[in-house]
Amino acid sequence: MRRGGGAVSGGDVEEQEGSSFSSTVQRLPAGITIIRANGDLDSEASSQLYVVVTDELRREPAQLVLELSNLKSLDAAAVEALVSVSASAGESDISFCLVASNASPVVRTLAQAGMIERFEVFPTVCAATSNR
Repeated sequence: MRRGGGAVSGGDVEEQEGSSFSSTVQRLPAGITIIRANGDLDSEASSQLYVVVTDELRREPAQLVLELSNLKSLDAAAVEALVSVSASAGESDISFCLVASNASPVVRTLAQAGMIERFEVFPTVCAATSNR
């Protein structure tokens, strides 16, 4: 895991990498946490992402944005993990949303699983954070 403010100003950045999956965490001063996930979100990667998201929820941000625009695929375990962290955020009264285009694998997979209505989905991080 790497910490630093190098590429992104205004917050801490942490990065985790797996075989075909990586995630970064950016904490902004306004109490907004942005987690960016890239690659394939399979069972193993879903577990990694679940840990990252639940760790961030424990920090009690005002808003947690899960940026999934660069995911290539996700499986049933990923859907389950997303539903679980969404429920945890709701129980903690933390604003939680996803960023993904309507044509993305994320939106298609969540829709096929009948779970898309559980999430607020925005096309960009800017749209998600300005909606607060």
